[in-house]
Amino acid sequence: MIKLMTGGAMVLALLAGCSPKSDSAAPSAASAQTKAPAAKAAAHSVDKAKLAAVLADPRRDKDRPRDVFRHTAETMTFFGIAPNDNVVEVLPGGGWYTRVLLPYVTPDGGWYGLNYSPDLRRGILAYAKRDIDEEAMAKYSEWPQNYPARAAKNGPADAVVKGAFFFGQVPDADKGKMDAVLFFRALHHLNRIDPKFMQEAIADSYALLKPGGIVGVVQHRAREDYGDKDYDTSGHKGYMKQSYVIAMFEKGGFVLDGKSEINANPKDTADYEGGVWTLPPSLRGRDESMKAHYRAIGESDRMTLRFRKPS
Repeated sequence: MIKLMTGGAMVLALLAGCSPKSDSAAPSAASAQTKAPAAKAAAHSVDKAKLAAVLADPRRDKDRPRDVFRHTAETMTFFGIAPNDNVVEVLPGGGWYTRVLLPYVTPDGGWYGLNYSPDLRRGILAYAKRDIDEEAMAKYSEWPQNYPARAAKNGPADAVVKGAFFFGQVPDADKGKMDAVLFFRALHHLNRIDPKFMQEAIADSYALLKPGGIVGVVQHRAREDYGDKDYDTSGHKGYMKQSYVIAMFEKGGFVLDGKSEINANPKDTADYEGGVWTLPPSLRGRDESMKAHYRAIGESDRMTLRFRKPS
């Protein structure tokens, strides 16, 4: 099991005032009947001292400048992640959030990675009109076996990663054992090729969670007043409508347990031809004269939602 490094001062100031700007939900009559126990309330299960130590750890020195945009401490607090939770991180990629989650939930909890299915990857490549390299696809299919060793490097020296799997291939042995499934800016690819992939992801999340477990969503937010002809909000531009995301999770059996504006950015007009990647940290726009303007906007406007599996 993993032992958290405790050297260095605990930067409790990072967590001062971490209560979310807004933690409201609009529960249906059904959700009122399935309200989670008070003991699982978000703000009371977070170990603020341990979280502050994790955020201040030198392994995050290159990540820390993005905290001002991603409100990492506030987001973890809103989701109510406890150190003994079993947490699933969707699309862990380069490990930005893994370097928070993995040290935080060990040794008493556990970290799992969950990635896009090979079928979705094929769909993404086909949409981009890129040749599908079967050798590369064969290597990608081995991600669940190979990624744990890579993920472990994002934690303490003795970090143990409990598992990794694809959507659509969740092992029966892991179902019903997780406390949280977290989607950090990961929904747009699941929806944009075919909504069936997002439906599959929601179903897998529901199957993985214990009764009362939560799904945490941070996602680039599209304007609600845009119609289909105004701007693509299906995910191709990175942005999705909050109302759509809520409806999809509720259709999958989840209850909207809370929503917050901690990751909101009113400067983001969410209407760029190049999509969300026009903004930092990608800054993919070809017009160099505009990059200072986009840096001043900051990272995207984001919805922050907490859903709960009924008890």
